[in-house]
Amino acid sequence: MLLHVWSIVQRQPLGKTSDTQAGVGRAPPAMRNIQEMAPITRRQALWLTGGAAATVLGAAGVWQLMPSDSSPTDNSGGGTGTAQKAGDLHAASYVHVIAHADDGLFFHNPDLRLAIASGAPAVTVCLTGGESDGVNEPLILRRKDKGKKFPSNRANFVRARMNGLRAAHAYMATGRWDAPWTIDTEELVPGFQVEKNTLRDFPNVKIYWMELQEARALVAPRPVSLRGLWVGATATLPTLLPTESPVEGQYAYSRQNLIDSLVRIFSQYNPTVVRTLDPSPIHRPAQDPNFDNGKGGPPVPSLRLPEYLDHQDHTYATYFAQQALNEFWAAAKTTQHTSVEHYRGYINANLPNNLGPVLLGPKQEATQLYSWSDDRDCGDPAGCGDLKVSTYASGPWSRSTRTTAPGSTDWVAQLSDGRLAAFALVNGGAVVWTERRAGQDDWNEPIRIPGNGLFGEISAVRRPDGKLTLFAVRTTLAQDATKQFREVVTCAQTGFDAQQAPTFGAWQSLGSPENDPLKSIEMGFPSVLADGNGTITMVVRNWAGSISYRQQPANGAWSGWTSVAPPPGSGPAPRQPWVGVQDGLGLAATPDGNLHVFGAATTAVVQWSTNGPGTPLRPGQPTGLPASCTPVSALALQDGTIRLMYREPNSAQVIVADLPQGSQSWRVTDTLDTVGGYGRVVGVEVNPSSTPGLVLATRNNLGGVSVAAASGVPASWADGNRFHVHVPGIALDAKGRAVVVALGSDGTLSSIRKTRASADSPLTQWPTAAPISHSN
Repeated sequence: MLLHVWSIVQRQPLGKTSDTQAGVGRAPPAMRNIQEMAPITRRQALWLTGGAAATVLGAAGVWQLMPSDSSPTDNSGGGTGTAQKAGDLHAASYVHVIAHADDGLFFHNPDLRLAIASGAPAVTVCLTGGESDGVNEPLILRRKDKGKKFPSNRANFVRARMNGLRAAHAYMATGRWDAPWTIDTEELVPGFQVEKNTLRDFPNVKIYWMELQEARALVAPRPVSLRGLWVGATATLPTLLPTESPVEGQYAYSRQNLIDSLVRIFSQYNPTVVRTLDPSPIHRPAQDPNFDNGKGGPPVPSLRLPEYLDHQDHTYATYFAQQALNEFWAAAKTTQHTSVEHYRGYINANLPNNLGPVLLGPKQEATQLYSWSDDRDCGDPAGCGDLKVSTYASGPWSRSTRTTAPGSTDWVAQLSDGRLAAFALVNGGAVVWTERRAGQDDWNEPIRIPGNGLFGEISAVRRPDGKLTLFAVRTTLAQDATKQFREVVTCAQTGFDAQQAPTFGAWQSLGSPENDPLKSIEMGFPSVLADGNGTITMVVRNWAGSISYRQQPANGAWSGWTSVAPPPGSGPAPRQPWVGVQDGLGLAATPDGNLHVFGAATTAVVQWSTNGPGTPLRPGQPTGLPASCTPVSALALQDGTIRLMYREPNSAQVIVADLPQGSQSWRVTDTLDTVGGYGRVVGVEVNPSSTPGLVLATRNNLGGVSVAAASGVPASWADGNRFHVHVPGIALDAKGRAVVVALGSDGTLSSIRKTRASADSPLTQWPTAAPISHSN
């Protein structure tokens, strides 16, 4: 049902604070900068017609109704829009599924901002109202005055959070927080209305509000919650209507109602990228025997679940999104291929900051706008943002962005005939692209490899016979938590089909190092290495925060799981809980037959090593290297040197560190010029026999791929603007030239390569491969 929309313009002089904002502090410097960038000369807020608007007029006496087609706010002072018009684009389409209004701003940004600014459909679906206790006051004030009783109004607080998110999204798209929105309702499933907001000047930007009740507790086992609905502790979950909602009534969603609603969103927008939250959060080191249920004793059996270092709503919003995607794909309602990215949540506060200043500034501007840190008057007595998080708007949650899957370094590999093959996970399964001819940037259309339930990332290693073996993680979702688990799976190349595409056998389970299904959910993604003898070693981060591994000798059977203790330096930062090593391990095999595994702990780069060929991995001595805010990538150079590549905390600057053969001391060979961006750095050694060189690739500030190359260690970057998902791939082609590959957010594969084997040779331009079928 479409409602007629009105704008309300405040008559108060600019700069005067309304009564509804009393007690709110002056804007911090970063927010004052926002106001300087996009000064507001007329203040607007979208409201509804009819009784809601009349109530405001009658009660306050200071509002003037204007039709929704009135001219937009004057922005002549310098604020400029950043989004492309939707009509200019595109094959890409983004859907972001979040639990609370601020989740995308804290955990998806800067990727959310890039999606909004692209002009492609950028849809956010917020599952809960996030009503909490209904008190919209800064937490720091409540802590200072613990004896004071603050007024509570959950409906108003939900409305204020909605206003805050609309302001942040509008600013990211247009440069103005007060850009007008069209407010209406839609039935995603028959009989259930949701509120739908569309940014009027950039209608590609939409927000859906399902307004389900939140858990109202971080980990406490409350049956009336997304978790309770998922595990069956409640048959239905009610909505909570915000103040002045256009939705006509309250509803009670069953588990399937919610899944069907998300399937409808996916069907409507046919996304190429779905972003959601963390399906595998890290557990709290100390578990409450009553499951954080206080004096009530243990909860009902279905809610006797581990406590995690994240909000329970984040986890279960992700499960609902993943189940809806599974049903969407199974129903074959799309010809589009969808990449799924899961993002870490509260755990970022316990890990090193990984955003440099260029990305951090805009991200914090958005979180500060959302949190009403600027004391603006949006014209809504319910509130203009979420003051509760204003204390944390520039805190640790805002200073990092991490995907749950760290990104594999080996998703591009060379086939036995010299052609490169690139692998990715889309629609819950694996696909493969192959070069039409070896050494040329011309790729065949992708072919699906049978198998479902895969997510995150995929690795490919080449065996001595030239055939490839793939590794991934398969997750089984279930209402009964004891039947929900993760496992490593592998499949081997069997040959080539008539079109010379590689063929693979069925996926085989390698299990998990954890027998407990609940613990298996925390298992990391496999890092894999095939050594010179053909032995494959597969290593994962385990539930305890250390590593476990399995090995398969050439033509032999897989060993069982072996778990290894964490090495020195794996402990937490001061006053932080134990989280162990970050997922994303680097593996290297040296000429002496030893295997080395590297990981990023909270305060150090740590290692595990063998003590001779065929001996077990054991904790290594401290490396003495600077800490890393990203997964560590490792190379074994031809001269026996081990080379590590990663980013340092806070600056996100790329570090290259070497351990020469026979040496016991690491040295930081170089710290490259700032490339920006975040996430893993991948690299390859080129021309090792004559003039050895290094080629690196990583994400830059614009979400594109930057490449650095030189004999020795590179000193500068060449930036590309090809917006991509996951981590760039890198490999050597049949002529020994470095090839950098990226999977675009629109589902196309692109590559560039060196024109010769030397690192100093020029790079080709970014051509585009045959797209995966695009329709919208």
